[in-house]
Amino acid sequence: MSEIASNGTRISTPPAIKTAEVIALDPRAVRARRRPLAILAVYAYELAFALLIATPLHAWANRTWGGHPDGDAVFYRPGGHELLSWLGDGDTELPIVVRITIVLSFLAFVAGQVAHGALVASLTTTRGPTGSAPRAVTSLRAGLSSFFPLMALGIVFGAIQLLWLALGFFASSAADHGLVQKYGDARSFQVRLLVLGFFVLLTLVTGVIADLGRVGIARSVALSEEPTRLAVRLREGIADALRTTRHAGGRAVVAWAWRALIAFALIAFGAFLNVRVGGAGGWVLFVLFVMHQLIVFTRTALRASWLANAVRLVETSRE
Repeated sequence: MSEIASNGTRISTPPAIKTAEVIALDPRAVRARRRPLAILAVYAYELAFALLIATPLHAWANRTWGGHPDGDAVFYRPGGHELLSWLGDGDTELPIVVRITIVLSFLAFVAGQVAHGALVASLTTTRGPTGSAPRAVTSLRAGLSSFFPLMALGIVFGAIQLLWLALGFFASSAADHGLVQKYGDARSFQVRLLVLGFFVLLTLVTGVIADLGRVGIARSVALSEEPTRLAVRLREGIADALRTTRHAGGRAVVAWAWRALIAFALIAFGAFLNVRVGGAGGWVLFVLFVMHQLIVFTRTALRASWLANAVRLVETSRE
């Protein structure tokens, strides 16, 4: 670039330096509590899809029981006779509702890859040295860019998880049938549960390893200025997952496990509240709704906390 001075002399000026839209946040500063709006946005996405998935079932139940004087309170009667009769009477709408629910759940899983990538991008990048969150559109763009690598990684590790479950089913079944003559039904069934539980544990650990690869991919995509081939991203994600597992696998499992236990306890607490309310309406139902939403939001925050921890572990293993 050049400019013309008042005396007619051409003066060269350096070109303007384009600053990066986002820069990497120090891994030690990656904390879920620093991005409350991002967590709220993921919660809103999950709530919207939950309402969408529940719509067919709600419409079916409303057509069947909407005119009943007790409403859905009949579902909470001891024994659940009305509920079981409704589900088992061969209603032609049941298969349709089930298929629609499965399709919508799959779409929610697919869209969740974008939400996952956008959340990691928000957690791990900043607009300046102050650590301010990136713009929502920037994080969303990073989530869209990371969609295919995250889907590919999910397919790879999902296949491994299915393999563990299949092996667990066949191994536990074989152990049960092989020991029933010697130890009896009770003991052989206990062995079956132990064997199956071991393979379920392997499945959960595989999911933890997959998360390590996911955050590695999402962070790299968020900080990359140029597109990278899918195969390269997938290979880098798997490498991050395996390297971090080798260096800090135990810490990763523990960090995921205590958050997962809290999330599971919250679900159990919500189910307990639902049973205690037993179809009541009015302000009791409103309080139950608020409690359920607090549980969902807390579980979303726990998930974000785990992803932030996974980012720190992945970045530490790269050093």
